[in-house]
Amino acid sequence: MIIKKEHALALLNAKAEEEKGLSCQITVKSEEDPYIELEFQNLLEQGSSPIEYTLTYWGRNLVYLLDEMIKKGLIPHPSEWKDEFRWIGSEIIGMIESAIRSNNLTGEETFEPLKERGFAEERHEEKKGWFKEINEYAKAIYDIYTKAKPRLVISKELAGYISAMPPGPAETKMLPQHGRFPIILESMRLISFSIPNSDVYTLSGLGQAVQNTIQKMAPALETVINEDYMYALIKVLDSGMDALSTQEAEVLQELAFIDSEGNLLPAGEGLLEVYKLWSERIYRPVKTFNLEVLDAELLIGIEKVWQKNKENPEIVPTAEEIVHYLMEKPLKEYKHLIEFYGRMINQAMGYQKKEELKKKWAELFNIEQLFKHFWEKGNQWYEKLFDTVKEALYSLEAFDLIRSEVDEKTGKTVYKFTKYGKEVLKDLKEKGVREITATAVKAITITKTEFNAPNYSWYQKAVEEHLVGGGYPTKSGLLYETLAYSIRRLPHLTRFELMVLHKLPERGMFIQDVFKQFDETLKEEVQYALNKLEARGIVDVLPNDGLVLTEAGKLIKKALSGVPEGIANPINPLIVRILQAIKEVGNLYIKEKRVRILPKNWEEAIRLSGLDKETFEKEIAVARLAGFIGKTSIHESGLEILEAVELLNK
Repeated sequence: MIIKKEHALALLNAKAEEEKGLSCQITVKSEEDPYIELEFQNLLEQGSSPIEYTLTYWGRNLVYLLDEMIKKGLIPHPSEWKDEFRWIGSEIIGMIESAIRSNNLTGEETFEPLKERGFAEERHEEKKGWFKEINEYAKAIYDIYTKAKPRLVISKELAGYISAMPPGPAETKMLPQHGRFPIILESMRLISFSIPNSDVYTLSGLGQAVQNTIQKMAPALETVINEDYMYALIKVLDSGMDALSTQEAEVLQELAFIDSEGNLLPAGEGLLEVYKLWSERIYRPVKTFNLEVLDAELLIGIEKVWQKNKENPEIVPTAEEIVHYLMEKPLKEYKHLIEFYGRMINQAMGYQKKEELKKKWAELFNIEQLFKHFWEKGNQWYEKLFDTVKEALYSLEAFDLIRSEVDEKTGKTVYKFTKYGKEVLKDLKEKGVREITATAVKAITITKTEFNAPNYSWYQKAVEEHLVGGGYPTKSGLLYETLAYSIRRLPHLTRFELMVLHKLPERGMFIQDVFKQFDETLKEEVQYALNKLEARGIVDVLPNDGLVLTEAGKLIKKALSGVPEGIANPINPLIVRILQAIKEVGNLYIKEKRVRILPKNWEEAIRLSGLDKETFEKEIAVARLAGFIGKTSIHESGLEILEAVELLNK
């Protein structure tokens, strides 16, 4: 949806004519463009002749809202607007939706743009202070947007423009200029712009489906996609070629949607996807993915240890062996880990240590010396290094990149690559070890939605991490986008991430609010914790920086509400596997909301978990401390974790 000055004046003109009992007639061809674009938006419809336009139900609602807002002084009359002013656009709809999901709060970044358009106000509540919220007009606009179904008419000329343009995400200045085509695309919801300033564009989920179809079809007619073609294609699928008129059959064949026998061609399959998105307006949720530099380093380390295993079968990638791998490497070989260790040391000690870390990095030779410097008491330095490695291994398993299994030959718990882990390892070898942030991956996955585009900062992250370039997702970008939707997630929270989660309400909090809950030296650590929580499907970070717990996140937070914050990894993939194994061999008691296990079934639970007995006992001790498991049963909180696992992988 796009309403600029010319569109608003056209709507007011149509309203004035309607009040006289007349339709709006366009006598000058050059003035018709905004009326055509409003027709695409289902706000106007053609009358008895092509030059006559009347308001639709949704157009009437919109123009009466505009008129009322003008009279109340919330916004100037459109005749006073600048030509480039966008009263409504995909970025405004994105701001309003984010506010609705944030308990009607706008956040700092989007308040002024919404207020300028008459959609936001400050409200005072006694004893609570001032709140920046959207008003009822914003909600009414959003309601019109969600219910007014736009048209879809792609001319041959517009198809050429769509086919050749980069799909995004890209900076808006890269958008090819060609008359009114960008406005037409936004009228049909084929393109989206970022909040708050439209700095980044992307073809929407529907726009990408249209582009894919155009690139496979034969653009033999002046109109290459419209509703009639889509309905005709559905008739073929439902009833065969006999259901089509001669003209319909000729058109579908001429555009290469079907062959002479009515079989779908690649362009026809694309048009079917276009029809599904256009008619049902059901888009995939925004998911993302994350890989820290230590995670990446350990993937390479696991491969190195498996290579040693070929020469010496006694050497297998256990956690201890992976720690040895890290200690054997000279520090200079992985200086990209400086920031990671800085965050980890900062979290553990509670005060700023990064400057000291950078100084020591230049002086020390290896990781062993580094850890000895910060944890010199007894053997604590090794415990800290081991815990750091274990935490990263949990993270890799939580993202379905590795799986811990009992090695048949040695009886030890070892780490093996999943098919996704092998793909990531290949990318790391090609592009180098680097962090892949949830924000950068989300810059790609959000483009498949109806009207959202990544914020400029998200886009910059994606460019920095080589996930986006030249207006297209890169090979790496497509890989991590695929992983975001393909992997099977298992919950994992570190001690610090649990501290952050405990401070989050279900909705209505912004990133800046979370920073205020911690010492200012921990700002970066908080940001990284939110990054992990989002990648794991626990929190949604909205375009307005609002934070919303997912349904799985609500369950996980509830299950962990009574867990002491001193536990290192209060929930991790191994505990989840233990819970799943116990549930499989136990008996569910619905009224008590728990699963009981008989003593004779414990051995079977160990076998089903895929862990060795020692690891099983260590993890079950943590699970009992966290309150998921009692002596002979899974408690309600443990069942909530298992329910969350199912939601994460729906």
